[in-house]
Amino acid sequence: MEKKKDMLYCPRCGSSNVDWILPQIWSKWVCRDCGYIGALIIEDGEIAAELRKEWKEKYGTP
Repeated sequence: MEKKKDMLYCPRCGSSNVDWILPQIWSKWVCRDCGYIGALIIEDGEIAAELRKEWKEKYGTP
């Protein structure tokens, strides 16, 4: 049985639209929705869903 690839989420807005800022700098992430740049990334979908809900309530959809 194959292990399912874990999703990664932005710690600011909870979006899954995150990527390495540059492939050579794999320790920094960028969120394409809110512009977050940093080393911290969320792997827990439940936490991300709560962050996403709070972000949408405060700022609307990015």
